[in-house]
Amino acid sequence: MATLTRISSAATAVRVVCPTLDHMVTQVRYRKTINTRSKKHISVIKAKLLSVTKWKAPQDTRMTMAERCGLRKERLEETVVQENPLRDLMAKEARYVLETSGMVAVLHISDFSGPDRRVFCAKLKESDITVRFWSNSVAGLAVQDTPYSTLTTLMVGMNMYAHSPDPQVAPLLKVLKVTPQVSLLGGLVDGLLMSKADMEHYAQLPSMEQCHGQVVSVLSAGVGQTSQLLLNPLQQLSRNLQQISSTA
Repeated sequence: MATLTRISSAATAVRVVCPTLDHMVTQVRYRKTINTRSKKHISVIKAKLLSVTKWKAPQDTRMTMAERCGLRKERLEETVVQENPLRDLMAKEARYVLETSGMVAVLHISDFSGPDRRVFCAKLKESDITVRFWSNSVAGLAVQDTPYSTLTTLMVGMNMYAHSPDPQVAPLLKVLKVTPQVSLLGGLVDGLLMSKADMEHYAQLPSMEQCHGQVVSVLSAGVGQTSQLLLNPLQQLSRNLQQISSTA
């Protein structure tokens, strides 16, 4: 049974009819050169798919720096301070503490956990020093329109306040020395605003009892010298009279 062979070109026909002439036959391209430059038309379905799935850039909604600054300024101008009864009550309490305390220290805290905070407050409580936690808005409202308004320069960041009836500056600095998470910014001592350096210098001063004793000793020494100077002429006169009476 003969085998059917598909003849696709002249060279193939020669190989089928006369296999002995296969080595003498050279196949030559009869088609045109493939054009890779011209764009091939795509199907309608693919064209619709590409049009539907075409990427669209999102709209840039970002504002320039000038627009943001102008908008922020407008918002600040339109901001209305809302009444807060709790904040007003806390500010009133803070103002009372400032007016009745002999010392109010502003302390800045960083990475101060709960257990460390309780230990710190307990150490200060031994020296009759109380620690209060007020926000900067409450503290600023407390010193507003008061002689202590300069304290607002210290109300930056996370702060807490230590106050006592008497100026207990030395015990406070002693506790702060072993607590690196808390740093002293300044405060009020006897109604005077002091910096950190001023409070450290104040802690080195002697106590009030020692100052009273030194003043009394100085005054008594002056009185003793005055009485001695007044009695010296009388004593000299009495000695002279005794000599005269003895010679007579």
